[in-house]
Amino acid sequence: MNQKDIPQLAGNEALLHELRLMRQGGHLPHALLLHGAHGCGKKTAAKWFTMLAMCEDAEHAPCGECKACRLIAEDVHPDVFYAEHSGKRGGFSVETVREIRMQADILPNNGDLRIFLFPDADGMSIQAQNALLKSVEEPPAHAAFVFTAETAGVLLPTLLSRMTVKAVFPVTDAACVNVLKERGYSAEDAEAAVQRFGGNIGKCISYLTDETVRQSAETAAELTGALAVKDEYALLRLLTAAAADRDIFRRTLELFDAQIRDAAAATLHEDLPPLGCDARSASALAMRLTPKQTVRLHEAVLTAYADLDSNVSAVLTASALCAALMNCSAN
Repeated sequence: MNQKDIPQLAGNEALLHELRLMRQGGHLPHALLLHGAHGCGKKTAAKWFTMLAMCEDAEHAPCGECKACRLIAEDVHPDVFYAEHSGKRGGFSVETVREIRMQADILPNNGDLRIFLFPDADGMSIQAQNALLKSVEEPPAHAAFVFTAETAGVLLPTLLSRMTVKAVFPVTDAACVNVLKERGYSAEDAEAAVQRFGGNIGKCISYLTDETVRQSAETAAELTGALAVKDEYALLRLLTAAAADRDIFRRTLELFDAQIRDAAAATLHEDLPPLGCDARSASALAMRLTPKQTVRLHEAVLTAYADLDSNVSAVLTASALCAALMNCSAN
């Protein structure tokens, strides 16, 4: 078996084992949704499933050696189609869905199957989902559909009811450190990334390779700590510095909002997996807030997003957000 050509999905052994059993029993789903947090490996799992389904060696699928596996590994298989995103929400247009429906009726070029992938389907419109419903409900025998999304609830119940839905999970912190070290990162860097994003391998790699992500994560963590102690000067300083670069500012707001979400979950005593970048400061913030205050903080961040989208000065947006955060967190 040529392991290097097989998509490597750390953890999730139970999911992979279950899908293998489906292939061996001849019961692979015609429509599969893989859901989980951003960065946990959903698209890797989707590619692994595609290789599993199309592998020419049913007993050892995915083998990584047959023609189908090699073509999928190189992203050039003629019967594997990726839907193209469009629009501000990054969804799929009705025209794209209709084109895929037409392609689904065509017999495969190689083998017995055509697979259509809809990565990051969170922004898929109701109209596009409805346009796809009949194909998912009554697919040709040679067609399969694979979706990835952060949450299953983004898809219509009528569509979900016709899918096999499986979760993809982050790995443990220790396992994530080991994976990162295996990929050539130093132990120190791996541990720093895991401190920020836990066992989410994708987010950890982004933290280590993308300076925007690293800088935004550090700022979001500091913002959370400053808000927890109501340090208005530190809040304004951090927000203003981030606003010097609109891309960094947007990313910082996204991570800061995730921190607020984690704090909200803690105030409600809900055991939810963290989405932010610093559990300690999120916990400290939760100790000083009511659930209603966390909602108001989230709304303040959404307002800042809207201001940026309306081309309001980033510095003015930062100043207004600082004032709103202090007001929302007031007793």
